[in-house]
Order: sequence, then structure tokens, then C-alpha cells
Amino acid sequence: MQRGKKLTDPQRKKLAGTFKQCVDGKTTTIAAVERDIPIQPDWMSEAGRAVWAADLEKVVATGATSIDAGAFALYCETMAVFIQSVREGAPMNAAYRSELRKQMELLSIAGAKSRLAKIAQDGAAKASPFSVRPR
Repeated sequence: MQRGKKLTDPQRKKLAGTFKQCVDGKTTTIAAVERDIPIQPDWMSEAGRAVWAADLEKVVATGATSIDAGAFALYCETMAVFIQSVREGAPMNAAYRSELRKQMELLSIAGAKSRLAKIAQDGAAKASPFSVRPR
């Protein structure tokens, strides 16, 4: 099984001359509509608060709002535990690395591709080819 198609910024494809309207026409970058910031929960640890202070500017720049405060707080706590284990010299925990990557993608701070979205096509949904046919 081959890997799925990765989203690429349409502006970058236009500059490279590889933009196709039929493929890339429905792809757009996610832009923030409302400019409020996430509010730090009171249950966070000191290490989590330090990560919050360090990464808040990046998360707000990608369009995070007060609705995203819970997800951002969980990311900060997970990152704080990961940083502590690295400083103690413990071996890298693959589960923490994987979970941090997923959380960073959800917050759109994992790189340029995490800030792209695929817009749904207009029209009715197609019928499943596996549905039972009427007799």
C-alpha cells in the first residue's frame, strides 16, 4: 500500500509551476478569524507553565483561540514531561515523541504542512460501492 497524498501549499506550487486546479484548487491555508488567545488553566504544573510561556506566541500566530486552551495545555504538560526525561538522561520514549508530534499537528505548530487544510468539495456524497444493491 502506498503512502497517501500529502498536502502542499498552493502558493508554493504556483511558484514551482506545478499547480493544477483540479488537484490543488480546493486546498487553502488556514487563517485565524478571531484574535483572542488561549487562557492558561490553573491546574497546570510549573514545568507546563514554562512550556506554555515559551510556545504561546507560536500557537497564537497559527490561529489558536480560547477554545484551543485545553488542547494546548495537554501539549504543554506532555512536552514538560518529555523535557524532564531528556534532561535526566533517560532514553527517548517513542510514545511521547509520537504523541507530541500529533499534538503539534493539531495545534498547527508541527511545520508548514500542518497549517494546510483540504476544503470539502461541493455536491452530494457518492454512494458506497460496497452497499447492498436493491434486488
